[in-house]
Amino acid sequence: MQTLLLGYGDLADRVAQRLSAFKSQVTGVCRTPTNKPVRPGVDLLAADLNNEQELYQLFKQKWDNVVITLTPTKDAEDSYHQGYVVPCRHLQQVLAQQTHQPNIIYVSSTGVYAQRDGEWIDENSLTEPNSDSGKALLQAESLIHALPGQTSILRCSGIYGEGRDFLLRQLSQGKAQLRDSWTNRIHQDDVAGFIVHLLTQVTQPLPVYLVNDDEPIKQYKVYQWLAQQLGLELPEHIDTTVGPRGSKRCLNKGLKDSGYQLQYSSFREGYAAVIEQWQRQ
Repeated sequence: MQTLLLGYGDLADRVAQRLSAFKSQVTGVCRTPTNKPVRPGVDLLAADLNNEQELYQLFKQKWDNVVITLTPTKDAEDSYHQGYVVPCRHLQQVLAQQTHQPNIIYVSSTGVYAQRDGEWIDENSLTEPNSDSGKALLQAESLIHALPGQTSILRCSGIYGEGRDFLLRQLSQGKAQLRDSWTNRIHQDDVAGFIVHLLTQVTQPLPVYLVNDDEPIKQYKVYQWLAQQLGLELPEHIDTTVGPRGSKRCLNKGLKDSGYQLQYSSFREGYAAVIEQWQRQ
């Protein structure tokens, strides 16, 4: 099994480490591979995913699987368009000229949803984003859906874990703004674990998966629990206006039906190691 990881950040690195146990040939691609950790059985290549000619060179080799994990382009005014839409458009052009079509897993976001009333949503719920980032994410998804091979889009809720400590920083700096909005999250190790599960255990993956844990929860309750663990004080005021991320509850039935077992079923289990590391700093 030959797997190409387009965009070699933290998630791709975690996927690569897990795939090495399956004797998979793994190649990661990013602009500056010299800045990335060296992993046994993982080759790293330098390429710009916004450069179509460089993508053509990569796809001279036949890949069984391609995992795409993109990020907004730094310092670009239209950072989500440049970081997500442009690479996917180039990829569409490149794969249209290939006879061999790899299986594609594309990591997206629940930012494509705009529900604000605490609705339960699933893979078939209405996607009408009202933010520029959400619109760009949905446009990139449509380009992936149009690819000729098998594609699966993973709409991940708020990813947290090692190095993803925004809430803890807000708390420690006294900047936490409590909201009475429904939120959803997923640990980075479960995102990576689910990707590898789809690559190695599922023969016919679904076109779209919602990737989140078992417990949607009000945002202020997450802050309250974290503050309790850290022994920190919180403001008493809870804002009842819905924030820019909306208010929705994400179902994960597709993920569960695939046979994947979450490593962290709620933020409480997942944040335990994050808090421990934070307190050692």
